[in-house]
Amino acid sequence: MARHPPAPGSLASRLTYAAVQVLAHLGLPLLLLAMAWRARKEPAHLAHLSHRFGFGPAGPGGAIWVYAASLGETRAVSPLVRRLLDDGHAVLLTSQSPAGLAEARRLFGTDPRVTLRHVPADLFWAVRLFLARARPRALLVVEIELWPAMLRESVRAGVPCVMVNGNLLDQSMQRLTGFRGWVLGHYRLFTRIFTRTPAYRDRYLALGVEAARVAVVGELKYDQWIDPAQVAAGQRLREAWPAEAPVLMIASSVKDEEPALMTLVLGLRGRPGLGDLRVVWAPRSPQRFDAVAEALELAGLTVARRSAMGDLAAARLPAQADVLLGDSTGEMNVWYPMADLVFVGASLTGDGGHNIMEPMALGRPVVMGPSIYGIAFAAEPAARMGAFASLPDAAALEARIATLLTDRAALRRMAEGARAFSATQTGAADRTLAGLRALLSP
Repeated sequence: MARHPPAPGSLASRLTYAAVQVLAHLGLPLLLLAMAWRARKEPAHLAHLSHRFGFGPAGPGGAIWVYAASLGETRAVSPLVRRLLDDGHAVLLTSQSPAGLAEARRLFGTDPRVTLRHVPADLFWAVRLFLARARPRALLVVEIELWPAMLRESVRAGVPCVMVNGNLLDQSMQRLTGFRGWVLGHYRLFTRIFTRTPAYRDRYLALGVEAARVAVVGELKYDQWIDPAQVAAGQRLREAWPAEAPVLMIASSVKDEEPALMTLVLGLRGRPGLGDLRVVWAPRSPQRFDAVAEALELAGLTVARRSAMGDLAAARLPAQADVLLGDSTGEMNVWYPMADLVFVGASLTGDGGHNIMEPMALGRPVVMGPSIYGIAFAAEPAARMGAFASLPDAAALEARIATLLTDRAALRRMAEGARAFSATQTGAADRTLAGLRALLSP
């Protein structure tokens, strides 16, 4: 097996790029059909279609182009975007998904220094057209996205490429040959990579990235701005339920684990001392909102849907609701303050788990299933501080949740651990900006 993936400038890599571009163009009709199919439930998938081909807003020349694939990446990079703006830079913030673009609008939609749009499709001519119109000063790619045309055409145009909040998982390193190896080889096109821990840094080095280009700065998500209006709204909604009623939040659940979570909720409500349990449930995907609501109602639970509450500032939660379904995007910081304990999803499946940093930043302890490889860098130190627990299966998870929700002292100690852990993790945005300044100086 090759020691490193092929260098992007090698003849073999360039020929592969040409072949991939041919296939991408042949598959374009299928992509458009897929977007049209998804648009049946989410019409936004067909909105701003011209953006996908390099047209649409380009912003002022010399802006910092930030690519955040979807909602999670947009939220993650938001503290760095704010610091770039404070440093005097204009920002061109692009997203792959409608949810990401909607979150960008929520965070920066009123700031004239920020241009918001969908990212162009990974077709060489679409990226070239976009680059010619936008003339960005640098490209910042958030977390893990590798789009060959985006990177190769940016380098070709003389635009330095930087990865921020780098998130290269160990599972991605299992095979460094073939097509996967060719894709991973594109990490060597980054002028700088800012990542989370020394373990992540070692993975980039194993791909042949020069050590001088990789810096360990921590996790950007701990530096996110938390809208106090959202926190206040969550606290106000919580007042509709009895003060003594325990509240469990199910955050970012995915389809395959939701039947087990439904059983868990019903099991908890049948346990002594938990008959008045209330639940806030926020599925990961909007496509799951209706299905989760229907399953809860079929189980005999009274469900209040966020989408039926109207404007958040005036929203009222019916006191008789057993479950509040968070069928919205960009409002997780409303739901976390309502909860005593948070379960984070994609962990009862083999998906590696979703974000635990946001609930902990609000002092909410977290429990998960066994699959946490995607967030192990945060979960392991959080567990050592008593703020986090990973359980081997749904039955063990139910038992631990029941213990915590009926032992307020233990739950309070776990919440104190969450606040203490989060307080030790901030600063990644400032360290990233410091590393960028040398690259962005005139």
